[in-house]
Amino acid sequence: MEWFIAFRYLRGKRKYGSNTVVALFSAIGVFLGTWVLVIALSIANGFEKEVRDRIVGTLAHAKILQYHSRPFVGYDSIRIEILKHPEVVAASPYIMGKGGVEHDQVQEGAMIMGIDTELEKNVTDIGKVIKYGSFNLDSMMSKRNRVLPGILLGLGMADKMGVRPGSEIVLMSLVPVEGEIDPVPKMLRFVITGIFETGMYEYDMNLVYLSLESAQSLFNMKGVEGIQIRTTDLFRAGEIAKEVKEQLGGYPFKSIDWQAQNKSLFQWMKLEKLIIFIVISLIMLVASFNIISSLIRIIIEKRREIGILMSMGTSSGKILKIFMLYGTIIGLVGSTAGTGLGAIMCYIQYRWHLIPLPGDIYFINTLPVLLRTTDILAVYSVANVICFLAAMYPAWRASKTPPAESIRYE
Repeated sequence: MEWFIAFRYLRGKRKYGSNTVVALFSAIGVFLGTWVLVIALSIANGFEKEVRDRIVGTLAHAKILQYHSRPFVGYDSIRIEILKHPEVVAASPYIMGKGGVEHDQVQEGAMIMGIDTELEKNVTDIGKVIKYGSFNLDSMMSKRNRVLPGILLGLGMADKMGVRPGSEIVLMSLVPVEGEIDPVPKMLRFVITGIFETGMYEYDMNLVYLSLESAQSLFNMKGVEGIQIRTTDLFRAGEIAKEVKEQLGGYPFKSIDWQAQNKSLFQWMKLEKLIIFIVISLIMLVASFNIISSLIRIIIEKRREIGILMSMGTSSGKILKIFMLYGTIIGLVGSTAGTGLGAIMCYIQYRWHLIPLPGDIYFINTLPVLLRTTDILAVYSVANVICFLAAMYPAWRASKTPPAESIRYE
């Protein structure tokens, strides 16, 4: 009976058609809120995934190093020990330091990475994003017919300095030359063997790669700074790195993973998603006020019918259920349609990439979307809870209507 009466009030009659219109607009409000929220959260997820993939593709899942920047001298044995961990896929030594790049009196600051190209291929994806030239750090002939060690530059830096593969550049370290009375930075000349494009502006403008031997010479270092590792689970990289550190004996070893290195960036992304969720949920909150006003109008207009039902023995609980169903049905219809349409549109964009983005402005060519079941369930649940709560007070008031007074005043 409760379902029958609730649907009857939703359909309405010509005399009370305005209630049906208000209910319709309430459902549309819930529909719009859930539809926009599913799409907005999916786009935020898509951008987060693209940024994460580029960060992890350029940097390793985690690093094992020593406190106080002490170098690993026997790093081959340490790398072999690290690879014994069942969840470590690959490991590669590295040297990282700051310096400067100069070409034809154009100078830029740089973050210098010394790597082993063969081992690096298994740890990061830097070899897959070479735009010009090749992923090769061996010595080769420059355009000036000089054989020099190779170096890789990011596309942003290469464009700013006006260089391409075969051009010569001078790399300067911040480590002074030993034995000099007035210490000066050490400088080495390199030939560009490749230019990479990660899609991340900071990396393309600041990162340069050279061989381990060249980095050791540039920074006057024996050994390497640490070992980069790739794990079986990207999101457990921090835990796995800590296990590796303990496997090596703990102190003086320490570990750092990609999430810790970019903590502020991903915290900002999570905060952005929360703000999107709260702001767009206000659309559904506005729709809930329409539900309240619609219920109040029906209760006033149907007061005589409510009184008759109660005088015939209908309990106040059933009256409460009738009007609770009214608000719940509006929420279910609006949220189901909105969530469903939002999910379908996101899947279409994910599958066929219909919405393009200007590649010269963004680091991707199409609008990224990533549907997550948790987000869809959260949106669907919040929409229905809002509608359920909106219906509670008017339904409670209707259930407390004295039947005798309702019939008398009518």
